[in-house]
Amino acid sequence: MASLTRSDYRQVLDVLRAAGNVHGANPFPEPVLEALRRLVPCDVVAYHERPEPFAAPEIVFTGEPRGSMTPAIRAAHRRYRNQDPLVPGEGARKYSDFLSRREYHRLCLYQEADRPLGIEYMMRLWLDPRGAGRARLEFDRAGPDFNERDRAVLDLLLPHLEQFRRRAMLRRRPHRPAGRGSVVTPREREILEHVARGRTNIQVASLLLISPDTVRKHLENAYRKLGVHNRTGAVAALFESESKT
Repeated sequence: MASLTRSDYRQVLDVLRAAGNVHGANPFPEPVLEALRRLVPCDVVAYHERPEPFAAPEIVFTGEPRGSMTPAIRAAHRRYRNQDPLVPGEGARKYSDFLSRREYHRLCLYQEADRPLGIEYMMRLWLDPRGAGRARLEFDRAGPDFNERDRAVLDLLLPHLEQFRRRAMLRRRPHRPAGRGSVVTPREREILEHVARGRTNIQVASLLLISPDTVRKHLENAYRKLGVHNRTGAVAALFESESKT
């Protein structure tokens, strides 16, 4: 992992502060993307997500594209999607991890889609590689290529960005009638969702920037409210009640 400077960490904190101030359904509006663009300098940074299986993709971006996104370019992106090497996966990855410059320039994806937009280098960060929403952040440059410092700061941010996105997804949910699961607080529900993903108390504490003891206390409160005695029972009780409402 590349060594990071104090300035790098300050810029990482700037991103966290910007994302922490978001209260809407979109986890990464333009102020957050601007903070990311200062952290990883690029021509354009964009957030892509398909909120529903059959909905149109939603894209928010900031920066100055070097070409106009036309219907023909959109069609080319769809047509040559199978040539894109940055398929869902863990961690920040860039074109040059998979393709040489010559190989990339030979692709129809480059010739008909990326080159008209001035994209010579791309780094992508998937926020839910196994999910259906294809949620991701994309960083585009005309040059130079992204380096290991850029990868390191994005990998450092990744678990927090995943968490901000999950919070936004919770805010999108329609109001549910009161049920057994409604007795837990939003924070208790958030922790139980992490538990459902197999995370330990220490991992949850690190993601939420709280202590493991605080996580344990929230879980104990949730057990009492849900009438269970362990993590497995709490997750089952919470999500079973929600499936019936």
